[in-house]
Amino acid sequence: MSDGGFFPGLQFFKDLPRFRILCCGGDGTVGWLLESMDKVHFVNRPPVAVLPLGTGNDLARCLRWGGGYEGENLKKILQYISNSSIVLMDRWQIEFSATDDADGNLDPVPCNFVNNYFSIGVDASIAHRFHVMRERHPEKFNSRMKNKLWYFEFGTSETLSATCKNLHENIDIMCDGVALDISSGPSLEGIALLNIPSIYGGSNLWGDTPRIKKRKKTSHSSRDRDRECSSGSMSSNDLSLMFQDVGDNLIEVVGLMNSIHVAQTLPDANRRRALDAASLYYCNNT
Repeated sequence: MSDGGFFPGLQFFKDLPRFRILCCGGDGTVGWLLESMDKVHFVNRPPVAVLPLGTGNDLARCLRWGGGYEGENLKKILQYISNSSIVLMDRWQIEFSATDDADGNLDPVPCNFVNNYFSIGVDASIAHRFHVMRERHPEKFNSRMKNKLWYFEFGTSETLSATCKNLHENIDIMCDGVALDISSGPSLEGIALLNIPSIYGGSNLWGDTPRIKKRKKTSHSSRDRDRECSSGSMSSNDLSLMFQDVGDNLIEVVGLMNSIHVAQTLPDANRRRALDAASLYYCNNT
C-alpha cells in the first residue's frame, strides 16, 4: 500500500468482467479506494464491500457491514459479500474558491469528492485536531477505543473554548436556489452536509429509523412544536421525518448547535437543526 496504493491492484483486475472488492479499513480508506477507482478504466466498475477496521466506520454501518470488525470468520464474510445485493451510492463534487481578501497562504484541498459528509465548524475543528495529533504521535492512536477517547477529549475542550460560536452569523447557505434564514434561529457552531445517515460513529443527525419515526410521530402528534426552519423551505419537523437514503440524489444540510453530542458520538435530536434537503451538483453513482 505504501508503494502506489490501490492503483496497481486495480489495474491488474480492471479487465475482468465481474468481480467484487473488499476494502479493509475505515471511512478514509474507503474514500482513498474510491478515488483510486475513478482513475481506472474498468470493463465493468466493481462494487465495493467494507470490512470496518476504522474508528467511526459510518459508511460500513449504512451498508450494514457493522460498526467494527469483531473477529468474525473471514470465510463467512467472503460468502456474505458473494451473496450481497448491490446498492447505488451518491458521490458529490465540491468546489472551493478563495475570497478576494485571502492572503494566499491557504492549505491545499486534499480531495474534492464527498462520500459520507462534509462539514465546517465545531466538528471539523475536532476532526482537524485529531488528524494533526495522530500525524505527530501515531503510536497513541493504535486502537478504536483510544481513538474515541481522543475524540472525546478534543470535543470536551472545544465545548469549553467554543471556537466556532455563532458560526451562523458568518455564513450564507442556499439550497435549490433558496437562501436559508439561519441568522434568526438558534446559535449554530457547525454546518454538516450529509450524504449518508450516519456520522460520528453511528449518530443520525437527520432523523431516526423509520420505525422510531413512526412511533415518535404518533406520540408527539398533539404537541405544538416550532415548525419554522428557514425561508422558503419545509419545517424542521417535516424534514426530520423524511427518509434519508445514500442513493436518493439528495444531500441533507444540518445545523449543529454545539459540540457536546459530537464529542460523545451519540445522536441527540434536541441539539441538531434540520435545515433542508437540497438537490446539489450530482457527481456519479458507485
